[in-house]
Amino acid sequence: MRFIHISDLHIGKKLKEKSLIDDQKYILDQIIRIAEEQKVDAMLIAGDVFDDGNSTTVDAVTLLDDFLTAVSKKGIAIYMVSGNHDSMDRLEFGSRLFTENKIFISSTFKGKPESFEMRKGDEVVNICLMPFVKPVHIREFCPDVSSSYDEALRTVFAGIQLDKSRKNILVTHQYVVSGTEMPKICDSERKYIGGEEAISASIFDGFDYVALGHIHSSQSIGRETVRYCGAPLKYSGSENETDKSVTIIDTSDDLEITEIPLVPLRDIRIIKGPLDKLIECGRSDTEGRDDYVFAILDNEEMDAMAKLRAVYPNTLSINVRGGGDDDVIFDVEADLEEIDMMGEFEKFFKNKTGEDMTDSQKRIVKGIMEKTGVI
Repeated sequence: MRFIHISDLHIGKKLKEKSLIDDQKYILDQIIRIAEEQKVDAMLIAGDVFDDGNSTTVDAVTLLDDFLTAVSKKGIAIYMVSGNHDSMDRLEFGSRLFTENKIFISSTFKGKPESFEMRKGDEVVNICLMPFVKPVHIREFCPDVSSSYDEALRTVFAGIQLDKSRKNILVTHQYVVSGTEMPKICDSERKYIGGEEAISASIFDGFDYVALGHIHSSQSIGRETVRYCGAPLKYSGSENETDKSVTIIDTSDDLEITEIPLVPLRDIRIIKGPLDKLIECGRSDTEGRDDYVFAILDNEEMDAMAKLRAVYPNTLSINVRGGGDDDVIFDVEADLEEIDMMGEFEKFFKNKTGEDMTDSQKRIVKGIMEKTGVI
């Protein structure tokens, strides 16, 4: 059997308030064409389907609906899990109806990974779906589970018995590492991962292939068959030189993995230099004129944004170079301050009551924040 592995679609995402819906539709249509050309039997979608599941726009919902419908009409089964960006309830809505069309969605943790059999001729592949979870979600089923992500996930997978006479595939969305080996990350996901969320790839040793989401660069971790496929589009300035692709898995005989490149509607580019030189280059840059541009100028200039947008209409930000080439932050997400929600609540509590929170109160509030996805 052949599978196509994708993740981190982040449908509805914006770059500096610039909607990417057209870019996402273009790349999803390309993914459908690749799936058809590669004659895949199923699509594995490893989470972060929406960019913000709690405030998803009509355009984003419509785009996902069109995408799933088009894939299903090609006779391609879909196995999808939720990620940390997704609303569990929203993604699972209509899942029973989807199942009738071979669209299998695991959005909420139900005590163990959901398991499905896929058959083609004499070949049987077992596909397990494990949505993004925190220890607090697992604790609802295992009250004594550790607060460590690694230990909590290890507890869940320790109880799974796999049939080794067939191929076993896991689709999940977690921050997976291997010993001291950490995945390469970029700025678009940096604020959503951390050391305490890390789990070991060894937890999944029983699976022939692990389809991971969460990291935006395609790469393997620990072994070739534990794999992040990466996001299909560049979602930060730091990804400007990162190639995007989808992963094809062939389970016939020995498991074979192939990457198929993706070509975006508009690329992300970093341009540097004096404003007049950048404008001069832009006038002759017919192929890259519509790309998303992050500009780093040598000096401050009056009306620089308006002048640059006259040749590069999708210029998203301008920064001025400091003392050297490396001291300018051009990350699209860099201006978003990471908020310590627990710390802010403690300050709010003291402002209202005049007292510091007790350890017991902190544990209660932190538990509520974790359960509701605030932290």
